[in-house]
Amino acid sequence: MLSKLKELYDIEDALNATTILAITDTKGKIIYANAKFCEISKYSSEELIGKTHKIVNSGYHEPEFFKGLWQTISLGQTWRGEIQNKAKDGTIYWVDTYIIPFLNAQGQPYQYVSIRHDITERKLLEHKIQQQLVIDSITGLPNTYSLKTSIEKLIRTNEEMTLLFINVDDFKSFNESLGNFEADHILHSIGERLAEFVKDERSILAKTYGDEFALVVLGEAGSAQPVIQKIFKLFENPITYLDIDYYITISIGAVHYPTYATCYEELFQHAARALQLAKIKGKNTSIFFNESIIEDTNRRLELKNLLYEAIQQRRFTMVYQPQYNNRGELTSFESLVRWHDPIKGVISPGEFIPIAERTGLIIPLGYLLFELVLQEFHSLQQAVGMKVKVAFNLSLKQFFDSNLSTHLISLCEVYKVDPHDIILEITESVAATNIDNVIQIIAKLRLLGMEVALDDYGTGFSSLKYLKDFQINCIKIDQSFVKDLLIHPSNKAIINSTIQLAHELGFSVLAEGVETKDQYDYLKNKGCESFQGYFLGKPQPLSYYQQL
Repeated sequence: MLSKLKELYDIEDALNATTILAITDTKGKIIYANAKFCEISKYSSEELIGKTHKIVNSGYHEPEFFKGLWQTISLGQTWRGEIQNKAKDGTIYWVDTYIIPFLNAQGQPYQYVSIRHDITERKLLEHKIQQQLVIDSITGLPNTYSLKTSIEKLIRTNEEMTLLFINVDDFKSFNESLGNFEADHILHSIGERLAEFVKDERSILAKTYGDEFALVVLGEAGSAQPVIQKIFKLFENPITYLDIDYYITISIGAVHYPTYATCYEELFQHAARALQLAKIKGKNTSIFFNESIIEDTNRRLELKNLLYEAIQQRRFTMVYQPQYNNRGELTSFESLVRWHDPIKGVISPGEFIPIAERTGLIIPLGYLLFELVLQEFHSLQQAVGMKVKVAFNLSLKQFFDSNLSTHLISLCEVYKVDPHDIILEITESVAATNIDNVIQIIAKLRLLGMEVALDDYGTGFSSLKYLKDFQINCIKIDQSFVKDLLIHPSNKAIINSTIQLAHELGFSVLAEGVETKDQYDYLKNKGCESFQGYFLGKPQPLSYYQQL
């Protein structure tokens, strides 16, 4: 008998050491609380006895949660679940709980025994993992998964809203100049500024991918426009990091629900499309999604397929615009592409070249066009009766193609064209990308014997620090400056300074878009060496020059 009692005491000690035990009456009042219960709740047994478990209620669970619990145990059934409680000192803890009814002879509960185990550490770990799933690690804002959950909840309740995608313009430059770690601090500061702003707005802010944020503005479509204007104003002041000011511009794509979307996926896709158009239109702007964008998207997809087929079937032709020196002598032509589709008719380069750039088709297209120029090169010289050069435009992707020089020289050899008769034109946007690499590529092209011209000068990024290191032959003044040359003094100032700068660096200058004799005379008097424009000749196919 004594051994049995000892065994029971040992079991009780083991339970007290590992298990939270409590016994309540049918009204829920505690009539027994073991030491483990007192330890975790920070209440003494005297403070617990006679009270209900409301004394440790954390307020985390809805009333329906406990209502279901009581319904189960009142029927004499065991209940199991996880409960969040609050200790006397305010500490939150979690317990995995079994509540077992003790039944009388009539099968009715007369008391309840609760057996609980502390699972606080596991719940904290689960919470941490859950936070990692729904929170962006850089900014601390809700992530894409969290955004999707919030939007789908709003859709279920048919809430009107506008989804904004907010993208930091040229954030790549921060990564390249500061490194990813420091650039992430800039991104964190941008997130903080947006988070502080949305405190006063009916909106949901999230961090999606890379350098992109999302903002859900509740309400009708018009309610988003003032918010967008405030966001642009928000970034008129720089982001300061390590005592350095960084000026930020953003692009925004917006779409309204339910006007242009029926589900989260459509909303996300349309906002992304609007953002892409904002980028294409020059950045630092906003675009609202509408029907015309849907038509434009379909048109671009169609042109992409047609473009792929056109490259395979070589459906492009080249036209040549003459370039003259300041003595009125024909010296060269700029080659320009034309595309006439059998079904769609004439398709503008301004429409299909950007598509080729975005899809990667620009590289095979570029080499095809270069080959077409070389095929006609000797016939073009024969048609004009003199030795002339031909300029060819290199796209950004083609310029950085690792096989560029090999392809160009190989094609020159096939068509027996002297590389010295080729002028390769690159834009400022090309020249401003990975400048050290640009310098090396230009040097390699010059070693092949080809000339290199910097096209559209003044419209993009001009770094005088590196311009002096470019082994270029010529700077082309963009036609936008020439057009209003005689009207706007600022255009004159830009052209005059460009000519002077180019000459001091040892470059020649060619003016594009010369349409009048007055423009021609002014540019000639200022020392411009070469000219191109409708005043001197329009782009024409080879057959035109052969008929002269």
